[in-house]
Amino acid sequence: MKIKHLKRYLIGIAMTGFLALLAGNAFADAERTENATRDFNDADGKFSNNFMVVSPYWQVEGGASYTFVAVSHSSLSGMASSIGVTINAIDSEGTAYDTAESFTIVAGNTQRVFIVPTNHATVNSTNISTAVFLSGTTDYTYGHLRITPQTTHPMLKAGGKLNWSNVGDGFRDSTMLTYWGSVIVEANTTGFAMEFIGDMNDSTSLGKNYMSHFSSEAMYGSGVNLQ
Repeated sequence: MKIKHLKRYLIGIAMTGFLALLAGNAFADAERTENATRDFNDADGKFSNNFMVVSPYWQVEGGASYTFVAVSHSSLSGMASSIGVTINAIDSEGTAYDTAESFTIVAGNTQRVFIVPTNHATVNSTNISTAVFLSGTTDYTYGHLRITPQTTHPMLKAGGKLNWSNVGDGFRDSTMLTYWGSVIVEANTTGFAMEFIGDMNDSTSLGKNYMSHFSSEAMYGSGVNLQ
């Protein structure tokens, strides 16, 4: 009887050790294969507001004014070597001025974007072939810009936790890019600068429940969307 109990005891120890070994291997594999993430349980796709860049105002008015935006990839550590974005100009009625445009920016480059009426004499795709155009038929209108990443999960690092070389590892997050824009008044070649909220140069970013997760003094977060 005692021998049977001893056998069961030894078998139990052996099984426990085997399961622990399997679990250890599983965790070790996950450490290498799971995707590195900046997600703080509140962002599961490209339309989450903490992966979106917006500008509160753009304007077009016949031959009187148009809008210019420059989007730059600064090649900073942690950025994927190419980041795709989709830009949409929403007018004051809540509808798209033109079909949203998508493009990819490579490290160290700048992409120019123009918002103009379709019949603009000089600022058009023929004269500026390398630029992106949002061209609508309404002669005068205004609204806001909404810029989202092309990737469905910008919080996930390309290449996971492994540091790949020369294959573009890094986050493909549109908030890590730099944006600059201006409404151009053509009559006197002047204009006024646009504000962009959520990009690399954004001065403040609100955390979950409006307070930073990492501040003991409940201060607002600042800078780019990094966790």
